[in-house]
Amino acid sequence: MNFWEALAMTGTMATVLGVALTVYGILNNRVIRAEMGAVRELIREFRQGTAEFQQRSTDLQQMIVELQRRALEILDRIERGQEALRQEVTEARREMAEARREVAEARREMAEAIKYLASLIVSESERTRQAIRGTS
Repeated sequence: MNFWEALAMTGTMATVLGVALTVYGILNNRVIRAEMGAVRELIREFRQGTAEFQQRSTDLQQMIVELQRRALEILDRIERGQEALRQEVTEARREMAEARREVAEARREMAEAIKYLASLIVSESERTRQAIRGTS
């Protein structure tokens, strides 16, 4: 093989290699574009999922705030009810103490009335005895 034949063969091999690399580049470019499209789609879906997650998170936070507000209202009503109950119990205790004093006073008055009646009965019995003795 002479120089020119080797040069022609080398040129042919370089041309075949260039064509093969060009075909490989074209195919690789198509694959890369398809993969880029898939990546773009994934990014779009991720952003959409993130937006939905943020919306749900916001909704949950609002629900939590509302539940906390309701719980505080309920606790406030319970506290007010307890305070009203305490006042009513205190008033009932005062009334009970007053009623006990009145009952004690009524008992003393009843005891005095019974003593008065007893002394009246004794004195009337004594007069009746003296009247019976004086007539006999």
